[in-house]
Amino acid sequence: MTRTLICILGLCALGGSIPLQAAEDPGIALPPVPRAVLLAANDAPATIRHVSAEVPVEDAPEVGEAPAATLSLGPKTIRVSSGTTAIVEVAIDHLNRIVTPFMSPQVRTVSRATTQVDGNAIYVATASEEPVSIFITEAGDTATAISLTLAPRHIPPREVRLVLTGGVVRTAAPTVRPPRPLARNDQPYVEHIASAFRALAQNRVPAGYELRKAGRGERVACRQPGLSATNAQVFEGRGLRILAAKVRNGGKQATVLEEHGCGAGSSTVVAAVAA
Repeated sequence: MTRTLICILGLCALGGSIPLQAAEDPGIALPPVPRAVLLAANDAPATIRHVSAEVPVEDAPEVGEAPAATLSLGPKTIRVSSGTTAIVEVAIDHLNRIVTPFMSPQVRTVSRATTQVDGNAIYVATASEEPVSIFITEAGDTATAISLTLAPRHIPPREVRLVLTGGVVRTAAPTVRPPRPLARNDQPYVEHIASAFRALAQNRVPAGYELRKAGRGERVACRQPGLSATNAQVFEGRGLRILAAKVRNGGKQATVLEEHGCGAGSSTVVAAVAA
């Protein structure tokens, strides 16, 4: 009787009286194929990678795994106009920053929220969900006012940038006479110059002065070696001109600026110099 050898899927057995026995476990663990590899099998051949026995299969990164995304909340720009109230959402129990179009903003409010002015920015903090109403004006000029209603929310800290539309409102005062120019023999002459310099040091425009660009011949020069002055702004009013310049030390050693060594040309009378 002829014995026939039958092989199905690699399992071979002899027909007849030889019984089938279970194959011994060789101890080889085949890792599962990731789903991403199966989906991409029709487009490109899969890459066979070797997984070490010491590394668990579930810890191995999948093919095409994307990096974790980073969430960010950018600033919000709001257009405002004088006489109109804008509603702005701010964060509770966080510090919020409001950038204003004024050089020296002034805040007026009856709320218990905390406000602090730093340059042209206002920092606001509140621990309550009650709305906060504030008015923002330029220090010394209340003709233009920005009205805001802050709505506290449970959100991250906000930075709000205000853009003033319609320009600055200026009230006409025909009955008010412009201040006359100061003379050198006036008693408040020195006090006025000191007050104007103090306002400039605080990054404010002195009262009664207007800001404009420097014209031809309006230059500041310092006679000290290594120092160079660059004009930035001119403030004019009440018969006086104040030239604001930036002085840079181009030498390799520190230099003490001598104020009497700086002037505005031989044909210009200099009343005072302050650094």
